Amino acid sequence: MASKTLNLRRFVPGLLFGWATAALFAFTFHFEEPACVIALDRMNILYCGVDNPVSILVRGVPEADVRIETSDNLTIKKDRNLYYTVRAGTPGEGSITVSGGNLKPVTFRYRVKRFPDPVPRLGARYRSGTIGNGEFKAQAGLAAIVENLDIDVRCETVSYNLIHLRKGQMLAEVTNHGARYEAVVQPIIDAARPGDTYIFEDIKVRCPGDSVARPLESLTFVIK
Repeated sequence: MASKTLNLRRFVPGLLFGWATAALFAFTFHFEEPACVIALDRMNILYCGVDNPVSILVRGVPEADVRIETSDNLTIKKDRNLYYTVRAGTPGEGSITVSGGNLKPVTFRYRVKRFPDPVPRLGARYRSGTIGNGEFKAQAGLAAIVENLDIDVRCETVSYNLIHLRKGQMLAEVTNHGARYEAVVQPIIDAARPGDTYIFEDIKVRCPGDSVARPLESLTFVIK
């Protein structure tokens, strides 16, 4: 597999972490005998479209001789000291190889995954179900929330359809663009009465690394 190479310009003691879930060690037990050891968690993942911070530690090799190579779907950039940023292009498997001097090439492999689906929320809080009339009208739109991921990256709500039902009859159906309610949508929200049903469907969002918007599950609310 073709690879890209990053040469270290100064001696870098460090270790490599991917999302604080993968640790890679390149060090020597004896200075004259370079060696590599790998310790990995089961959540050893690089995500497409976002900056994956890593730290690299190399000992026993002159800094001018150290080489860091990546597979074609990864790129690596040095930030400062032992800190680097890895960007992933396509899902699958990616690799980072450390070598140089008397250190034979050691390859560390990672799962490369598409950014996980967010979950739609009304006002970033409410799931499908019953909701008070006042609470419903107080919300400003739909949010796409990334759950259970230690990363400060957000997905963009692109569009969604809103359907308003009363006693089984459709009173309104309209498409909203963006997360916040547009002017055409707000009067439909303001018309809510107890017993009405509102359906947010065909929700589309765009997350880091997405070339096109991805669909999410619908939300349904019954006004109480």
